[in-house]
This record gives sequence, structure tokens and C-alpha cells, in this order.
Amino acid sequence: MLPVMKLFPNGQCYSADMGAVESLRRSTRLRWFASHTLPKSVQYYSVATYAERANISSFLHAGFDELSRIDPRNDGKMLYYDQIIPGSRLLGFVNSDHWAAAVPISHQSPLLESLVADKNSFPREVLLEAIVRHVEENLLDETVVAAKAGGTASR
Repeated sequence: MLPVMKLFPNGQCYSADMGAVESLRRSTRLRWFASHTLPKSVQYYSVATYAERANISSFLHAGFDELSRIDPRNDGKMLYYDQIIPGSRLLGFVNSDHWAAAVPISHQSPLLESLVADKNSFPREVLLEAIVRHVEENLLDETVVAAKAGGTASR
């Protein structure tokens, strides 16, 4: 685990991250997807993040710069296309860095936010509500279509 994690409330630093960083590597994820088939009975959705360097938290600039040598469309930790589940429905792209979209640092530690996540004022709650509403409507529409195809009309 990264030493910065010690700064988080209740943060602990282990000698190993239990594979979290390795799991972000493209080769690791591609190997996993090649050997694991996702159930077809489940609908998958993806949201990807990327932003211009000016919208990336200062702490993530080094990662952003390194990934930009491959593709400037990254969030400081991952390239946008590596964030998409194969076969999923892409809901959209978020103009945000990795931490701002995924980690509520400001709720846990305003001091830490000012030090390492200075672009962390992303409205995660609004994004989550939009995702839930879209998925709910999508699943309801699919249920109605399936019911009509089976001879039962309901809504």
C-alpha cells in the first residue's frame, strides 16, 4: 500500500497491497478477462474518467504524465479504455481524476484533500444518482420488452 494511505483516517500501511496495484495493470486485467467469462445473465455498465492535466489533482500529475505518453485520455491512474468492462454499456465519461470520482476524501479528511486531492470537488452523489436512475430505467425497459415478447404486456 502506498505510504500516503497512512494519512487517511484509520489508514493502515501493509507491507503488501494484496494485489490492488497489480490489478490495475492492463496485462493483469486482460489476462483475467481472457480466463474468466462474465455471466451473460447480468447487465454490466461502465463509467470512465479522464480529464485534462489542469483538472487532475496535483498528487496524480506524475501518473497522468506517465500515462499521457500512451494516451492523454487518462485519470492519473488508468487510461479511459482500461476502465470499461468488456461487453458493458458505456454510460459516459466523467471529466475528473481518479480520486475525485471514486474516493470521498473531502468527507474523511479536508486536510488530506488539500494536500493530495486538490481537485476533489467532484459531485459523486449526483453521478451515483444519475447512474442508478439510468440503470433502473434501462432494466425496467428491458423487462417490459421481455414481457411483451412473452405475450404479457405490463408496465
